[in-house]
Parts: sequence; structure tokens; C-alpha cells
Amino acid sequence: MRIGRQTYAIDYGHLALITVLAGAVFWYLFDARSVSLSVNNLLLVQPVAIFALAMYLFILPQCFHKVDAREAAKAAAEDDPFAIKLSTDRADVMRMAALGVSLGLMVFLLDVIGFDIAIFLFAAAAMAVCGERRPLHLVVFSLAVTLITIYGFRALISYPMPTTLL
Repeated sequence: MRIGRQTYAIDYGHLALITVLAGAVFWYLFDARSVSLSVNNLLLVQPVAIFALAMYLFILPQCFHKVDAREAAKAAAEDDPFAIKLSTDRADVMRMAALGVSLGLMVFLLDVIGFDIAIFLFAAAAMAVCGERRPLHLVVFSLAVTLITIYGFRALISYPMPTTLL
């Protein structure tokens, strides 16, 4: 795309994805506001939607990259912007599978061992799978995630959440 003397490369895949997400957030916000304007209805939805839309406006300019005209012609011939590029490295695939398995185990164990222990174990497993090896960091961050999640859910949702320790 040319604007004046400058040529810009557009990351169409990224642009389409964030625009669809922003559209869904915008629709959900207006749908929630059309149901009721009470604080209880919009306590969580409206701030999160406004944050998501602000993030969209922050990310949007990053989809446009200024490039040299010769590089743009060369890049257009080589790259297909709609091509899906998945990592085929065996280590990455194993890591993704391990994260999926740990998420499935967490969901299965929520009622069995309690939300607090299941979330703690999932956070620790996810960090270990993603490469964190320092035990102190694994324990402290997992504990912080667990406390924030449990007390945050208790403050926002009146759902009886089975916990073992908290």
C-alpha cells in the first residue's frame, strides 16, 4: 500500500484477527448494555471491554510497517500474508501438547482436589513446560496466580467454589 512517497506493508492476518476480536468485544459490550445498565451487570464487562478496545487501538498501528519500495515488491512476491504458519518443530509441538494435557487435567481435577490446588499445579506445570526452571519462581508465581484467581473469583462471582486450603 502506498501513501504519498511511502510504501507500507500490511499484516493482513494480524489485522483481520484483531479486528474480528474488537468487533466481538464491541458487540458484547453493547449487548450487555442493552440488557441492563446496572452496575452489577456491567461491573466486569465494561472495564474489560474498554481495556480490550484500547488494546486494539494500541495494536492496530503495528499492523502497518513502513518498507522500502524495492523490499515491498520482493516481500510481496515471497510471502503469502494469508498463509498459516505453524511451528513444526518437534519440541514446540510437544510443548503445546503438554500444555493442553495440563489444562485438561486442571479442568478434570477442579472438583476433585479443589480449585486452589488445581490452579496452583496448572500454573506451575505451565511455567515448567514453557521453560522456567528456578524452583523459587515456580512456587512464588504459582502461589500468586492461585491467590489472585481464588480471591478474585470469590469477590466477583457468587459461585460456591470448592477449595481445599483457601
